[in-house]
Amino acid sequence: MTSSPVDAPAPSGVDHPPARGRLVRRLAEAGRMLVVSLACLVVGACLALILFLAAWDTYGESLPGRVGLALVIDVGVGAVANLAAGPMRRAGLWNLLLVVPGALSGSALPAAAVGLARVGVRRDRRLDVIGLSLAAATGLIFNGIDRWAQGRWSSTFVFDILLSLVFAGAALLWGRVRGTRAILITSLRSQAATARREREALEREHEALAREHRALVAQAESEQRAAIARDMHDSLSHHLSLIAMHAGALSYRADMPPEQMRDVSATILADARAANSELRHVLSALRTDDAEPLPTGAQIGEQIERARSEGQDVRLEWVGTDPHDVDAAGSALVVTLSRAVRELLTNARKHAPGQPLELRIAHETGMLRLTSRNTVPEEVRTAASELGSGLGLTGLRERVRLLGGTMRAEAAVAASGADTDDDHSPAEHPRDAPAFEVELSLPWPDHRSRDEDDA
Repeated sequence: MTSSPVDAPAPSGVDHPPARGRLVRRLAEAGRMLVVSLACLVVGACLALILFLAAWDTYGESLPGRVGLALVIDVGVGAVANLAAGPMRRAGLWNLLLVVPGALSGSALPAAAVGLARVGVRRDRRLDVIGLSLAAATGLIFNGIDRWAQGRWSSTFVFDILLSLVFAGAALLWGRVRGTRAILITSLRSQAATARREREALEREHEALAREHRALVAQAESEQRAAIARDMHDSLSHHLSLIAMHAGALSYRADMPPEQMRDVSATILADARAANSELRHVLSALRTDDAEPLPTGAQIGEQIERARSEGQDVRLEWVGTDPHDVDAAGSALVVTLSRAVRELLTNARKHAPGQPLELRIAHETGMLRLTSRNTVPEEVRTAASELGSGLGLTGLRERVRLLGGTMRAEAAVAASGADTDDDHSPAEHPRDAPAFEVELSLPWPDHRSRDEDDA
């Protein structure tokens, strides 16, 4: 026997509700049984009244004894069957027994309909055939008893059997509809639960990706802090070695002329002030073993030439300053500038291959400003945006911020005819072409003004 979807027991892994909840469920179940029984009793009483009125209309006060006995049996059997309809709610296939009283009682039709509907919930064709056969047999027996009570045979015998089959088919169809609805609701609930679990898993995955991205950003910032500390270590070592050398000379040369002594003291003072100025930029230090020599202003030009030799179209313009002035401004400034140029060259080569890159380094009112612009073709814009995670610019922004500067990186629109020279035709700068601009500003250290303030 197959189990009904509405009568299936709860899975063993499901936690049982507390005692109070079980009591409430039992009371609700008893209430539903009572309602079913009362409804069947009311409908059965109405059918019994109809049968009695039909017999009264036919025979009047001279009611034959057989007809009266059949009516009494009809009412008794129907009452018992209708009362049993409620408690047999969880009886499964035993609900087919509710069809049997229909052989003796017309008022038992409500109980028979309920039983057939419960069997139809299982949506089993073999059970449907059994239900129809049982209904036809009970209809045949009831028709025979009725004809025996009236004492004559009826020509509507075949019609009565067909009517019994139609009644049973309607009840089974009603049960099938209920079973289909229950299965559909169960399926929809299962799909909703699956979708909810998938959505929660997707949210957890997004949270994990966000945490990973934040960790990568933090790592890039930490690496830049460590790089600054490493660079400052190399620079300070140079200044401190000069201070130690000149101070040692002063301690051993007591016969040094006053003018030469003043020169040595001024040198020591200048180196100490330069070291103190660069030390202010150090927030944390973690030196690695694979440290590279500190870059210089001349190496910025070497980076440009190396990029050109590799086929990259790069233009560099110095305005108001030159590599020697940048070297004299301090190692912190030239190191950051060199790192920025290297990152901009890498980004242009990765995200805009074959496109011209314009770099401009200008000294403006106490600030050193580096600007970069490169166009991004439409056919490679989407693919190029997926090549990197932006950690290089994140680290560069952190370095600039720690040195007291600002940085801006955003998409722009490149206008034709602007900032072009004879070596580059307007075709290389199409109007309204998508472009990427980076601008960073670093404070230009004024050693002379600090010396005057200290004096």
